Amino acid sequence: MDENIELSPEEIERIKQIYEEENKKEIEEVSYKPFPFDQLERIDLSQLPLLEHALKVFSLLLKGALIRIGLEVSKVEKGKTQLVKYRQCMEQIDDDMFFVAFRIKPLPSYGVLAFRTQFLFSLISILLGGEAGTPKVEKNVITSTEYKILEKVFSTILKTLEKQFSEFYKVQIEMVDHDTDKSLAKFNLTDKKLLVTEFTLNFTEEDSETFYLMIDEETIEPVVHIFMGSAEEEEDYRKVIWKAVRTAEIPIKVVLHAPPKTLEKILDWKIGDTILLEEFANKPVRAYIEDNPVMEGYLGRHQGFYALMFLRWFNE
Repeated sequence: MDENIELSPEEIERIKQIYEEENKKEIEEVSYKPFPFDQLERIDLSQLPLLEHALKVFSLLLKGALIRIGLEVSKVEKGKTQLVKYRQCMEQIDDDMFFVAFRIKPLPSYGVLAFRTQFLFSLISILLGGEAGTPKVEKNVITSTEYKILEKVFSTILKTLEKQFSEFYKVQIEMVDHDTDKSLAKFNLTDKKLLVTEFTLNFTEEDSETFYLMIDEETIEPVVHIFMGSAEEEEDYRKVIWKAVRTAEIPIKVVLHAPPKTLEKILDWKIGDTILLEEFANKPVRAYIEDNPVMEGYLGRHQGFYALMFLRWFNE
């Protein structure tokens, strides 16, 4: 074997031509990206008629419960229920809000009641025998004493919710904290999806106020079959399919290309001859699934094997 490999001018020109053509070639767009499993819906509200029924009955029961503690409520109306990200929900409500966090045991995660702070000051006035309305002196902070007064309202709402939920699944609801920080970072809700329901308290024809009931979807998920009306928990067929997709083994191959050679030159090859490939050592190569390019990376060695260091998804 010669120590120095010499290529003919024709071979050098051919390699340069192939490389230039490859760079100029318009590559058909292929959308091969990781499937967004984290964005799959865990809960489909349209399939939970009993949950909507439970929240409707809760609104009817809440009217009587609030009247018994001294709040003359003429009607409690249930509004729409949405499944939205907490961050998205917070963008739609006022900044001046007061949040009461609670647990629905033995279910996981948290729920939240959200009220306008100024409305809570009005409730304090009513509970102390005064009239509804915002304080004459502007206030933004609820003191510990005022919170003790409001606890009666919060507890009444949650006890009524506990009673109605227990018609379907025995639960115990307890308050765990309160906050004015919309992020509620301590409860890890920021990027989660919540079931959010609006409830309107009507005191008179002209005087009403809305509060929000928010429940983390992780809390509802273990009992979703109950609110679907199923006697026993059934494995969601979509989850079965998603699991099968996630665990499927897909063969990936890396193809290295050599420039075409004449049969005469191929027959003349000897052991130890060097065959120059079209791929440059400092350029990424492509990996394929069923002849479709899906990613690019650098070829190298790792633990005695040839390896591909991932660089990017193809065409991203």
